[in-house]
Amino acid sequence: MFYIVEEEDKLVSLEKLIRLGAYVDVISSNNDYHPKLTFSVAVYIRLLKSDHGFIIPINHDEGLNVPKERILQLLKSSSKIYTLNKKTLLYHFNLQDAIDISLLYSMTKYDRLEYYHDLNHFYNKYKDIPYINQLIPISKLYESCDKIYQKVKDIISYDIPQGFDFYNKTATNVFFLLEQSGIGIHYEAFKKMFTPRNPLFNTVDNTVLTSYNLYNATSRPTNAFNSVNFAAIPKTPEHRRSFRPTGDYFVELDFTAITFAYFVNRLAISYQTNQLISS
Repeated sequence: MFYIVEEEDKLVSLEKLIRLGAYVDVISSNNDYHPKLTFSVAVYIRLLKSDHGFIIPINHDEGLNVPKERILQLLKSSSKIYTLNKKTLLYHFNLQDAIDISLLYSMTKYDRLEYYHDLNHFYNKYKDIPYINQLIPISKLYESCDKIYQKVKDIISYDIPQGFDFYNKTATNVFFLLEQSGIGIHYEAFKKMFTPRNPLFNTVDNTVLTSYNLYNATSRPTNAFNSVNFAAIPKTPEHRRSFRPTGDYFVELDFTAITFAYFVNRLAISYQTNQLISS
């Protein structure tokens, strides 16, 4: 059995319950696409002391879709929000105080939290549809999210390690902002030299979108997406000619640890001042 929330009186009731804290998983239009190229289909919410979850449709034919602004209002009423990947969450909802479960696990266990949405039956059959999650029965989306929650729920009780707030708030926002512009490419040359799994997953208007991974035992971020490692681009002229500056020049910077920390903090201050993430 799954619990769908779509009418205002039910949203008001959930809004009262969520104040004690909740786990949130946003269902995008396609799990394989870069989050910037997706839209929100639904939101799975699990109250921290509940024996079941809820799902709110946003853009799905099986539900009375709820505006994202109303869901954001509901989520902001929670005293504490946990999510699988805060950087991904920011593409859908500006929830600055959300706690990143994957980051918490990584900084506690010095390992990467592995999870996946169990929707292979649909993805194997309709892999070329960019909005595939919009076509999957909402009960199956709920079931997939619920299975992941059962796997990660114990992490919520972990103690917050030293330095977590910096990575969870400042660093996450900075790398979210760095991903927005993408990298200019010569499309055909890029496909030939880097052979991405599916170029449509993260290329648009002769720009490739990258994704920073903060969940590493070394604490150093990596940058790989769609079978391309952007942090280890081969140095051959042919590979480098696949890219083109979207401004006037490419600039390569080599940071010391101190300079990098200063750079991250300045970007974070700029973000907070100018509110670069829209609600």
